[in-house]
Amino acid sequence: MTAADFQPLIQAAFALSGTVLAALIAIYVPIYVPKAIAAFEKRTGIQLSDQQRAAVQDAVATEAGIVETKLQQGTLQLAQVTPTNPAMLEHAQAVLARVPDSANGQGTTAAAIAAMIVGKADTTPKPTPILLAPQTATAGTKP
Repeated sequence: MTAADFQPLIQAAFALSGTVLAALIAIYVPIYVPKAIAAFEKRTGIQLSDQQRAAVQDAVATEAGIVETKLQQGTLQLAQVTPTNPAMLEHAQAVLARVPDSANGQGTTAAAIAAMIVGKADTTPKPTPILLAPQTATAGTKP
């Protein structure tokens, strides 16, 4: 027997080992990668970028809701809802104060946060509810 006789067996063994290796990776990666990430975060105190992004986005959404409420109450005018307006920059500072580590980890600036708040805030005019006075019965008439 020559080496050429063993070539089909060797090729089959390599194909089988590749399949087995792929199956093992498919089984163990979803189990151990999240555990490794959690251990890394616990040991270093560093949050990974998806969590940082989500924290900043949640804080921006909260602040955009505050802006919407101020618009509805009339304490803020629509013309003031621009990224360069000092009122929006104050809201951006509130976001940065709420999630400082996440914002710093991404290198996010107050100007960028202000632009996100302006983009997230719903500035469409809301209909003003019409309040009708209740009808009262007067003498001699039916309500």
